[in-house]
Amino acid sequence: MLIISVISFRYFFHGSYDLGLQAVLKPDSGLYSLLFLILAPSLYLYYKHLVNQKKAYDSKDLKHLFFIIFLYLINSIEVLHNSFLFYFGAMTNFYLISIFVIFYLVIIFNLLKKEVWFRKNLLLNKHHFNLVKNWTIYFFVINILCSIMVFISLYTEFKTGEKVSGKTMAVFSMIFWLSAFFKILISPEILYGLPILNKTLLKFNETPINKKERVTLVNNVVGNNWVIEVAIKEDSQDHRLQENIRTNIVSYIKEVDKLSTEKFIFRSQKVSQSDIAETLGVPTSHIVYLFKYHSKISFTEYRKNSRIQDALKLIEGGFLNTETFESLAYKTGFASYNPFFIAFKSITTYSPQDYNKVKKE
Repeated sequence: MLIISVISFRYFFHGSYDLGLQAVLKPDSGLYSLLFLILAPSLYLYYKHLVNQKKAYDSKDLKHLFFIIFLYLINSIEVLHNSFLFYFGAMTNFYLISIFVIFYLVIIFNLLKKEVWFRKNLLLNKHHFNLVKNWTIYFFVINILCSIMVFISLYTEFKTGEKVSGKTMAVFSMIFWLSAFFKILISPEILYGLPILNKTLLKFNETPINKKERVTLVNNVVGNNWVIEVAIKEDSQDHRLQENIRTNIVSYIKEVDKLSTEKFIFRSQKVSQSDIAETLGVPTSHIVYLFKYHSKISFTEYRKNSRIQDALKLIEGGFLNTETFESLAYKTGFASYNPFFIAFKSITTYSPQDYNKVKKE
């Protein structure tokens, strides 16, 4: 909203001034144009919140304003214009602004490259994921093109001695931004971002199924560990969450089990419920709720059982023919051999050595 508001305001007062519709907001006054640099960190924060489920406002984000405030202050204090801060004269501002904008373009690129463009592990909402992926590529290209227009405008204005406003190439930037706004207008669902917000985003992949098909699906997905229908106090917060994700429970169970048995997510020692949620692209509260009400065992027990099942498959596959029991413990996600030994015996009633001996016999 801040990005759209700033862009709209900028072109409104540029255009209204040039058309002679107002004389109060003067876009060629120079100094106030520096405040439009807030777009750079705003774009970074937009992409950051687009791909990660975080609260809408964080006071730590205010650190992104420090450079803009610094630049505004040194330009507003005339005595500093002849100091070392302006070593390159008027072109100093061009260099500082260019470095500032390029810095944010680089960290935006790194963020999107890691979290969206080359991300392979999002198991839910493939349609929406691709929608957001294509949108971020499109919008990032728009950001680069607009940045180039700003660089050309500033360079021209500094070189010719005009009052700096960044409007020399504004007509091209306006076209780029209009195309971005039109994209949002025809595909408003891209504003949801990647995290699955309750049940709304799951509708992208939902297909209607009848009661008989649903029973078959449940029987295929739910093992001895999971239960589908649970009773929760109606006035509780969990009950409200239940209403939002009830139709998605089977999908969640299926994907969590797939992470365990096919993706081997628990081979990492520090996997938590929030890591599961991030991998699936769902809110952490959904996974916490899933294990709290629909699992017969705790998340810790589920993780331990998954690791031991992984160990059993590795033993059957001949892992111990070339590796040690300690290596098996580390491979399946345990921090050391001792907790692996205890967990293995509590689940199989055998020690790892005895189980391996029985399998050989």
